[in-house]
Formats: sequence, C-alpha cells, structure tokens
Amino acid sequence: MLDEVHRRHVEGLRSLNAAVTPEGLVLGAQYVMFFAEAELMRLHAELLVDGVHKPDVLEVGLGLGVFAEQLAGLGVGSYIAVEPHPQVANITRYRVLNRYPAHVRLIAEPWQLTSFPADSLDAIMYDTWPPDGHADSDFAVFVETVAKRCLRPGGRFSFFSSGPELSEVRRQILERHFAEVRTWPYTLAANKIPPSWTKPTADFVVPIATKGGCPS
Repeated sequence: MLDEVHRRHVEGLRSLNAAVTPEGLVLGAQYVMFFAEAELMRLHAELLVDGVHKPDVLEVGLGLGVFAEQLAGLGVGSYIAVEPHPQVANITRYRVLNRYPAHVRLIAEPWQLTSFPADSLDAIMYDTWPPDGHADSDFAVFVETVAKRCLRPGGRFSFFSSGPELSEVRRQILERHFAEVRTWPYTLAANKIPPSWTKPTADFVVPIATKGGCPS
C-alpha cells in the first residue's frame, strides 16, 4: 500500500494534464522529458542488455517511451512498463507500444503497488518522480525490494542520473546490493539541447549495477 505522502503525490501527478510537443513531454506547465534524450537512453539500453539473448526488461517510469524506443531494436524478448499517470501511459501506448516488436505489459500504477516474480528479469531501468525529499529513500527501497529480488543472476540495473558524477548515497546503495557497479559519462551536445530544456545540466552518468551469481 502507499503511505499518505506517496498517495497524495500520485494524486497530484495524475491531476496534471499530459501533452506531447515536438520537444517532449509536458506535465501541467512543466517539461519533464525530452526527445533529445534519445541518445542517452540508447546508451542505457545498450549497456543494460549487451550480450543477453532476448532479455526480459522492466522500465519503471515509462514517460514518453524514449528508452522503450531505443530498446526496441536490440532484440528484446519481453518488456514491462510501469507508468503511474494513466494519460501518459495511454499516450505512449499508442505512440510506441502498440507496434512494439516484443511482448509488452503496461501497468498504469505506482511501482509500490506492483509485484514481479523473483529472478524473472534481465534488466531494469528506473526513472521516477518521487515526492520531495523521498528520492533516495524510494530508490533504496526499490533496489532492495524489487531490483535485487527480481533480477536474475547477472542481471543489470540502471537509472536516470543527472549530473557529472554518481551521488555517494546512491553509489553506496548499489554497492551494498550488487556485485559490480560501473558508470559511463554522457554529455548532451550543446546544439541538441532543446529551447525548453528544464534539466539542471546537460551532463549525465549512466550507472550499471550487476547482480551477483552466474546467468543461466
């Protein structure tokens, strides 16, 4: 169940109208995701599923479906998307998922209300909008209760990480639960930054955390 803080937060998000423009996704009056992030999402996708035949992939925070689009050409076996905003979920269902080249399951609920079998996934991408002050605590709970449990041995976890370095808090969380943690830098070229860019920086880190054990 959601606690009161998270329940009110989800209700607030769902009250915001969603719209897609040539630049990206707007919730209410704020841009929250951009098509210009496609190359960054491509790097996430490639590193997550490299060397895995027909991977089973979970994305938490579907949004525009930019990650899903980049993943589509990499031979994915199945794809599960969690998106708590029903309007956003429907927009991206029709824009991306209805023609997806793999089995798709779309869940229009907060991730806290979902459940997946243990050792059932090869890769997880996490990109959420938590309540203020809960970003790291939600991340820690997700890693321990979902990512660690649901990834197969050798499975990989990544998340949207803004800024030139991985935060020490998140690095410690990852190192506590995963056998290996590596990072790759990425900078969005100045000529690709859209006019409505709302992110605090054009520098990012792509973290890949790998679960211990031997993949089957």
